[in-house]
Amino acid sequence: MSYCVNCGVELEKGCPSCPLCDTPVINPREMKTEAVKPVYPENLSIPKSLSKKYWVFVFSLVMLIPNLVLIILNSLVFDSGVVKYIVGGFVVAWIWFLFPLLWKKPIPVILLAIDALALLSYLDMFKIYGDDAGGWFNSIVLPVVISLWAICNLFIFWLRKPRSKSLISIAVLGSISVMSFVIEICMNMFYNGKLQIVISLAVTACCVSLMIFFAFLEKSKRLKAWAERKFFM
Repeated sequence: MSYCVNCGVELEKGCPSCPLCDTPVINPREMKTEAVKPVYPENLSIPKSLSKKYWVFVFSLVMLIPNLVLIILNSLVFDSGVVKYIVGGFVVAWIWFLFPLLWKKPIPVILLAIDALALLSYLDMFKIYGDDAGGWFNSIVLPVVISLWAICNLFIFWLRKPRSKSLISIAVLGSISVMSFVIEICMNMFYNGKLQIVISLAVTACCVSLMIFFAFLEKSKRLKAWAERKFFM
């Protein structure tokens, strides 16, 4: 039986403090042991400067393993030409999504040029290993990719200054309209041998109507406030 040294109230066994005066209960017979810190931390902490490189290494390893398995199986079990396209697709994905993480200060123009070259090189594989008797690469792939690359570069330079959401929406819709013309012209010239524009006109009509709406939205403060309240813009 023990009692509080301050108020004398009877204490229950194992009570950490007095229930009446809140005085801590200290038993001199109980030895206090400090918690031993583990040699290795329980949670892995990666410095911010190395976190990007760490994830690049992890995902690169994840992408590398199935590709090595495919290459080994292709050389020992089956000889298929499809494997090179699969491996090439993984390489393009690595250049597009993981390679920018290795840059301390990425330069969008340079990265965009590297992405375009990687895509053209990958699609060029189909021309080299496949059948390009009709010249589909030079007639369709090359102009479409170059047009898309040029539009993206224009966006990079245009967005150096702050732009409103309405103006960005107008620019995106205009780019969609331009790309629809480029794709349809290239496809018709390659397959039909003549200039025929039908689908892109419908796409442009939809884009222009939306562009007019966003233009009014940009000019009218009342309409802009209503859209922000209704659509959380």
